[in-house]
Amino acid sequence: MRLTNIDGYRTIDKYVTQKLADFEREEKTFETLFSYMFRESDNIMAESSDGYRVKKITYGECKAEILALAPHLALALDGVKKGSMVGLYMANSLEWIEIFWALLLCGYKPLLMNSRLNERVLESILADYGVEAVLSDGKIFSVKTLLTDELSENVRTKAMSPLQNPVWENEIVFMSSGTTEKVKLCVYTGENLFYQIADSVSIVKHCPKIAAHYHGELKQLVLLPFYHVFGFIAVYVWFGFFSRTFVFPKDLQAQTVLNTVKKHNVTHIFAVPLVWDSIYKAALKKIRLRGEKTFAKFEKALRFAEKRGKFGDWFARKAFKEIRQGLFGESVQFLISGGSFIQKETLSFFNGIGYHLTNGYGMTEIGITSVEISDNKKTLASGSIGRPFNYTQYRIGDTGELEVKGKTRAHSIWQGGIKRATDYNEWFQTRDLASFENGRYYVGGRHDDLIVCENGENLNPVQTEKALLVESAEAVCLFESEGQPVLLVHVKDCYSSEKLQGVYDKILENIKTANLETVVRKIHVTPDSLLEDGDFKISRKKVAKRFKNGEFRLIDWQNMQRHLDEMLSALELEVRACVAEVLDKDPATVGVDANFFRDLDGSSLDYFALNDRIQTRYGVQLSAEEEQAPSTVREICDCISKN
Repeated sequence: MRLTNIDGYRTIDKYVTQKLADFEREEKTFETLFSYMFRESDNIMAESSDGYRVKKITYGECKAEILALAPHLALALDGVKKGSMVGLYMANSLEWIEIFWALLLCGYKPLLMNSRLNERVLESILADYGVEAVLSDGKIFSVKTLLTDELSENVRTKAMSPLQNPVWENEIVFMSSGTTEKVKLCVYTGENLFYQIADSVSIVKHCPKIAAHYHGELKQLVLLPFYHVFGFIAVYVWFGFFSRTFVFPKDLQAQTVLNTVKKHNVTHIFAVPLVWDSIYKAALKKIRLRGEKTFAKFEKALRFAEKRGKFGDWFARKAFKEIRQGLFGESVQFLISGGSFIQKETLSFFNGIGYHLTNGYGMTEIGITSVEISDNKKTLASGSIGRPFNYTQYRIGDTGELEVKGKTRAHSIWQGGIKRATDYNEWFQTRDLASFENGRYYVGGRHDDLIVCENGENLNPVQTEKALLVESAEAVCLFESEGQPVLLVHVKDCYSSEKLQGVYDKILENIKTANLETVVRKIHVTPDSLLEDGDFKISRKKVAKRFKNGEFRLIDWQNMQRHLDEMLSALELEVRACVAEVLDKDPATVGVDANFFRDLDGSSLDYFALNDRIQTRYGVQLSAEEEQAPSTVREICDCISKN
């Protein structure tokens, strides 16, 4: 199908090449970037669902809204010094994009506030860097806070003349994640963004798959937060510059996301490893429910697809269509993982079933610097981050760390109140351990996380965790506590002493196989997640701190029954909540022995909905036969605990 939304050019390659060349001839500022972002005014910029209706807005319409918003924003920020930072604290939305550009147009530096940092840290940053105002979608800060709903209402009800001869700001500011002492403010200019865009064009030239459309359209699911450098550059800037479409899900619930992908025919999804690993585990659970013979056939077919090159691609598209329908459907063309380490098994699964999941690399301080561009399933599954982009250089330092140099790096970095301008001839130390094999780079953990053992050798937690993780465990984390390596194992929804003991025994077996018996001697199992709310990835420093503070419930093998009783009590509350939600009742009115049909007036259709929730949450399918179906909370809990 010939594309009609690439400014009249015959191919994507010619379109992106020429648009970049046009930008390169002009001043590389955010003002110039804005004009190119919104040049193809008739292209659809954003889609969202409003009930059964799909709402669409063009680039031209969005540009008009930004220009209409700017004078209202300038008036609201009257008295705030031009050229200073103004916080932007909002969830992903079309309004986020509009306010971002309006701030630049009004002469302010948007400070993209990391909402995953706690309030104390955010307030400290506002105070330390003299931030006088924040644009917020609800949260009130100690400085002047402008609520975006009120601002939007003013735009709707009161027309104002456009700003005359606006003086554009040319810097935006990202926050890194970390503690109060370690949060960095990374400043990017329009020129930095130009080189990031130029690198995206080089990807298109060497990996046409990333530009693949579906039924003539390319649609990026807005999943990563825009305040995240990966979300802003790889999701928004790369695709916004070429006027592609962004799809905004109503919320980030798993089912909402999957439904949104299928309803809007999303083609591109970029996310952190936590997302891909979670989907992979959930999919594997569903396949196992069909029986071990079916699962063995699936694994065999997956290995076959990986080894057969182009024929393997064809085979995967045919053999795993049903699995893809249960996930994202057929519209998805390209997936990228970035932000931290991803399991090779996850990469193998997605690429094996007919999707294209690749691994990328970047940091808040350096932007996005590489992505694996191979089409080979085996290479994609290797975990490679590829080779550095055109405007970036890599090397591995004496300590085994990846070092980066290039024009895509932040223009300057603030930390602890001290600003340091970037010398683009210097190498930036990422602190990530890396290797270079067969012309590709691999990242395998943080230098800061290395554990020095009693024998003086360094233990890499990432490599060790891969060797020790067992199927029944949700996650493992190896960290140092009181001078010794500690392995913390998260076992989710465990109501069986046999299962817990089995996990522990398998971990010990893996430790023995890896010859780590004299190194990893402290092993603890917990029912608590190693991730805190809002975390993208497991932080060993954070887990170690929580462990030291006694925040994890640890399995006491001498008092196993007490733990199981506590877990079962918690399970009853969860199942009661599921039943109440399905029947639209108050959970307090659902007794543990109340019959779903006779006492609670549930129908067969209601039970089907309950079964779906139980299967999704616990990986257990209730009996479909009415005579055998568990019909009370107690019976359902018993069914879950036995399985």
